[in-house]
Amino acid sequence: MSWTGGDWMCDACQHQNFKKRDACQRCGYPKFGGPDVATYLYNRTEVLAGDWYCTSTNCGAHNYASRPSCYVCGALKNDNGSDGSYPAGWKKGDWICNM
Repeated sequence: MSWTGGDWMCDACQHQNFKKRDACQRCGYPKFGGPDVATYLYNRTEVLAGDWYCTSTNCGAHNYASRPSCYVCGALKNDNGSDGSYPAGWKKGDWICNM
């Protein structure tokens, strides 16, 4: 990608954005600044491949793929009514765009 006049680099994730964008394409951080970058990055919830959502007792917590049990309620990954590889309500073939 080549730079053109007005393109900008995101302060939060260092992604190069086109001039027309008001927020970063990758992380959503505002073009003209916003909350403290460290706070913004810490509070972001990013779902990655293999992450799973706890369906036990209506918990719904987002868990990283590496967790064998829910960090909120302790329910085991395999006790959540799915194989743990998809968020609740998702079907085989659904996917998450990483851009």
